[in-house]
Amino acid sequence: MRKAIVNARIVCADRLIDGGMCTIENGHILSLEGAMTDVDKIIDAHGAYLIPGFVDIHCHGAIGLSFMGGNEEEFARIASFHLSHGTTTLVATTCTSDDEETFGMLDTYQRHKQLAPDSTLSGVFMEGPWLSPVQCGAQATSCMKKPSADALYSIKEKYPFVLRVGAAPELEGGAEFGNACTSLGIVASIAHTDGDFYDVERAVQNGYTLVTHLYSGMKGMERKNAYRIAGAIEAGLYFDELTAEVIADGKHLPLPLLKLIYKCKGADRICLVSDASRAAGLPDGSFTTGISRADKDVIVVEDGVAKMPDRTSFAGSASTADRLYRTMAKAIGGDMIALSKMASRTPARIMGFDDRGEIAVGKCADLLIVDDDLNIQKIFLRGNEI
Repeated sequence: MRKAIVNARIVCADRLIDGGMCTIENGHILSLEGAMTDVDKIIDAHGAYLIPGFVDIHCHGAIGLSFMGGNEEEFARIASFHLSHGTTTLVATTCTSDDEETFGMLDTYQRHKQLAPDSTLSGVFMEGPWLSPVQCGAQATSCMKKPSADALYSIKEKYPFVLRVGAAPELEGGAEFGNACTSLGIVASIAHTDGDFYDVERAVQNGYTLVTHLYSGMKGMERKNAYRIAGAIEAGLYFDELTAEVIADGKHLPLPLLKLIYKCKGADRICLVSDASRAAGLPDGSFTTGISRADKDVIVVEDGVAKMPDRTSFAGSASTADRLYRTMAKAIGGDMIALSKMASRTPARIMGFDDRGEIAVGKCADLLIVDDDLNIQKIFLRGNEI
């Protein structure tokens, strides 16, 4: 069936088509022009925006469920929840835990995709265990390891859907680990690092191309013997070779910092990510456990964010992609092209998802109709309305 979404303000990567028509066939965008007589079904957008579906490349869970320790049905429930908030491509994310739980998660992902090959889950990001205990965040230090290129080769051979890994590059083995990522076609992300500016510079030289949740789990400028030393935060802002993840929930990063990041990096080097934990979708006042069994702390959902029980730090995110989109709009002034790059095109490009992330002929028809307040009105996955 050939469908057409008409009377839409179509947000493309390089232009906005006012009153446009997007024709869909076999799950892909057939054209952005043409006559309504050539289609079998017409969907009237009534002047709303048509934007690409969100691509979230860092997500741990939702609605009290986690990819760590979850079963195939729970994986589907997490994906379905985030799809209801506009995420048409979701990368399931691990955290630091013991080998049994980590490899159990990878095995479960594999079974999930065998049972549901059209699932929105599109690969795995291993955020740990190769992280710095000094910048552990809510992750379990007892299970952290030094980066190992040999381990990475073994993992990729058994689990080819591992598309991205995070590591603290200043640790022993960090450089070799980054170069192994390059040879394996894995995205190497600087994550939970206690490194300084020069450690990040070396990481860039050794294949790291992404910064995991900029500002979170890393240090900024510090003073030693009265001298200022630039940290990983400053390096993440400085190096054009690095794309930065941004948890734009207005909590992890307030609007002034979102403005600064946008000014420094631009839409082509920013990925909006939820970093959602079990807390996403739970109401304020809810209590739940951490992401994995290695993280036994109970966390509380408060002010729209997950917190450690003593309220001294965040414990992952309670965000969804549509919330990130709206919050970032407040920071940058509502530039729809830039917003859709950060929420869809840039993360898709980073992950090598060349068939999605923007509205263009031949791309997957993963589309959202949103109103002027950026609230989702309709969701289309491969051209089918959800």
